[in-house]
Amino acid sequence: MKKGICVLLTGMMMFSLCPINQVKAVNFEGQEDQYMKICSSSNLNSSNYNTCKEFNTYLKKKNKELKQTVNNVSSELSTTENNLSVVSSKLTSLNNQIDEKEKEISYLQQSISQLESSIQKKENDLKDRMYAMQSYNNSNSYIEFIFGSQSFSDFFSRIDSVNELTQYDRELVSQLADEKKQVESQKSTIEVAKANIESQRQQQATLKNQYALLFQKQQEQLSAAKQASSANEKASSTLDSALTTFYQNSLKDDTSAGITPGSGDSETGIAIAKKALSMQGKRYWWGATGPDYFDCSGLVYWSMNAAGVKIGRTTAAGYAAMGKAVSYNQLQVGDVITFNYGSGVAHIGIYIGGGNMVHASGKGSETHGQDPNQCVKTTSIKPGTYFYSVIYNCRRLY
Repeated sequence: MKKGICVLLTGMMMFSLCPINQVKAVNFEGQEDQYMKICSSSNLNSSNYNTCKEFNTYLKKKNKELKQTVNNVSSELSTTENNLSVVSSKLTSLNNQIDEKEKEISYLQQSISQLESSIQKKENDLKDRMYAMQSYNNSNSYIEFIFGSQSFSDFFSRIDSVNELTQYDRELVSQLADEKKQVESQKSTIEVAKANIESQRQQQATLKNQYALLFQKQQEQLSAAKQASSANEKASSTLDSALTTFYQNSLKDDTSAGITPGSGDSETGIAIAKKALSMQGKRYWWGATGPDYFDCSGLVYWSMNAAGVKIGRTTAAGYAAMGKAVSYNQLQVGDVITFNYGSGVAHIGIYIGGGNMVHASGKGSETHGQDPNQCVKTTSIKPGTYFYSVIYNCRRLY
């Protein structure tokens, strides 16, 4: 993921020196710098306009994906941060337990020292009695037998087998055995508990290090994703501005445009064009057919009927299938030109000659006469203009 982000970021922030004169490819991945250079240029032309719109759509989609990546990495980072906090808290708790266990060990060590002192005293008492018995019996057999043992258990077993020991001796031996076992048990318990806590502490410390490394990596990924998203969004904004400027320049009115008749123009065609031109300045209203407001197909319907050509009211797409097909080079005054912006026929105008048309220009269903700039006007459809690039077909309806 990080590698992909870096590739996109590089593409967005650098411009290639390899020129592209005409944009035709639709696979933009890895070529963002080249398309940005063409599409954001002041020399953007109509032949590249539609592809640049596709490129802008690609950038917006890519930006949506990058924002989702930012959100995903942010979520992962938050989870890691929470896990790191939990582990750190547990590690602190284990360290506190170790501190408490150290205090307990210290206390038990004192207790063990006291027990060992008591054991030593009892052993000394027992030796003294053994020596006394040896003197009394004039024999060292007891001492050699008892203190020649190899272990505590053997030691106590040998003492127990000596019948001459008094009840006091036996109680002393029993106490000695109990205290020895207690010391051994306490030592074992302490060591096991301490080792267990230390093992947990090591595990949590290792886990903390792992989460810390993951947290750092995710922070780097998040930073890269945000940087790529920002660069992509900036590129898309730049492209939006360039495309808008081109589109607005293409829609500039030729207010001096009037009928430019050709040798083959008919009186009917000229009459249609005159009727349409007489409505210049009337505002655009979705669905209106005049005479105060028009939409694009409404102007065609009104102008045709006003010039004596009886046609029904339909849409731009409907008129695109009516009448006789003519080529762009065969256009005569009064013919209609339909346009497809990428999702079907959506606009229509009336040819007035000289590479110009008259049409009701608006933004569709959202316009209801509120904008004086969206009205009946004349516009160029010459090669190189926006409208020329989106011509669907030309028809003669009379």
